[in-house]
Amino acid sequence: MEKKNNFQENFAPAIVLVCICLVMTFALAMTYKVANPVIQANAAKSANEARMEVLPDGDSFTQYDGKLVEGVTEAYMADNKAGMAVTAQYKGFGGAVTVMVGINANGEITGVKVTEHAETPGLGTKAADPGYLKQYQGVTEAPQGHIRDDANINAVSGATITSNAVYNSVREALAQYQECGGVK
Repeated sequence: MEKKNNFQENFAPAIVLVCICLVMTFALAMTYKVANPVIQANAAKSANEARMEVLPDGDSFTQYDGKLVEGVTEAYMADNKAGMAVTAQYKGFGGAVTVMVGINANGEITGVKVTEHAETPGLGTKAADPGYLKQYQGVTEAPQGHIRDDANINAVSGATITSNAVYNSVREALAQYQECGGVK
């Protein structure tokens, strides 16, 4: 009888915990299997909406499968040859700043949108403000280097690092457009 108590005291709780872990693992796996396609579809829809926002003349987009320049994470060509939407990253004050840039068939920027950042609220986030980003519309080239070297683009006062991250992401997007040879 002592052996039975020893089993109940030592092994029964462990077996119950293992069973609970197996049931929870199965439940999480099923939840992921059901939710993941919805999450992926929502992410794709959101990315397409952002592409349409920065390149309004684009109708639908196909991912560019050629060489990406340094800093560019993805490039999509508009199927109607209206231009391309390029996503680039550059280091900001709080980490990587991800910027999507629309470039039309003439090589002019049609829109800029900061899609992800971890910048200081109220200061660095001003560089993600649509009013600030409008100054990039119509730009066709940006000089190498720092935002302070460009007389046509203004930095956000007190957020130069973040402004420079946006600036360099735009510069990388324009370099990607050149790498692709424009829109074909």
